[in-house]
Amino acid sequence: MTENVVDIGFLDEKESWLLHPRFFPSKVGGKPAWLDLRNIPAPSELTCNQCNEVMIFLCQVYAPYEEKEDSFHRTIFIFVCKNGECCRPNSANNFKVFRSQLPRKNDFYSFEPYKEDQNETFPMDKWPKLCNVCGVKAPSHCAKCKKEFYCSRKHQIIHWQKGHKELCCNSNETDNSNFIVTEAAKSLLFKEWELIVDEEDQEKVKHVDENQEMEKLKHLIKEKKAGTMSDINESELEEYTGKIPDDKVFNKFSKRIARHPDQVLRYDRGGVPLWITAQADNIDIPKCSYCNEPRQFEFQIMPQLLNFINIGIEINSIDWGILAIYTCNKSCNEGPAYKEEMIIKQDLSN
Repeated sequence: MTENVVDIGFLDEKESWLLHPRFFPSKVGGKPAWLDLRNIPAPSELTCNQCNEVMIFLCQVYAPYEEKEDSFHRTIFIFVCKNGECCRPNSANNFKVFRSQLPRKNDFYSFEPYKEDQNETFPMDKWPKLCNVCGVKAPSHCAKCKKEFYCSRKHQIIHWQKGHKELCCNSNETDNSNFIVTEAAKSLLFKEWELIVDEEDQEKVKHVDENQEMEKLKHLIKEKKAGTMSDINESELEEYTGKIPDDKVFNKFSKRIARHPDQVLRYDRGGVPLWITAQADNIDIPKCSYCNEPRQFEFQIMPQLLNFINIGIEINSIDWGILAIYTCNKSCNEGPAYKEEMIIKQDLSN
């Protein structure tokens, strides 16, 4: 049986200025590189369904629909609440996904690709202000200097404590850098990476033994080299590995990712997710909220990503098995500039 061709994503370090919106990056962590710069979602649209705190940017995938003129540029954004208490098994209530798209000729970017020139200016004055800490739309500002902007009082306090107290009103310079991670943000945001997507190697792994692969994964967990395993003691390990399902779906998952153990994304628009357990049967995917057309699977975030953004499995830590993203199958242009899409979180345990 011929396997479906899937693109997979890996992480690489990149200077932040090369992850600016004008380069249409796929990226993990740091601040979001917004696509539509005028109609950025308000903080109220990015609040956690569990605790109502403003969520943090997790990653974005640049995925244009080349066959559609109005989707020449197209990016999917994922946000997550960092409050571990909001992370519930097989529930995506602490995540939100948005799709944004633009024609090639638009109000924000040049028709031709930009050169990689760090000194090239890209004025942001006419677009909404962004939070100095997290990069989300900022409706408020520092009452004293009126130069720094924030999405919430919580982030304003963080910035004040991390250095703005000394700078406020004492300098003509502003440390609001829009898309660059400031010192105040480093403790809050995930580590920033470029996400590089390439076609999966179709050569099959020879003589793969299912039990051997299961033991290999457990060994990776113990050696803290697999996602969600950055800080785990022996008793926690036994408890966790006891949750690993011994079923055909998981064996298929472990064998497939064994080809490229460091993959953090699998992109297969119109395909099916590589489920981590068999608990995902008969999932009801709601139709697009804006055009009422069916949604289709587009890509999934793998558990290995957790290891790159310094997330452990201690109590009150976020976690996932896979995150499956479903988007409008015609990538409609109805509704707001950032359209909320569907995410399914599947964990190792029921």
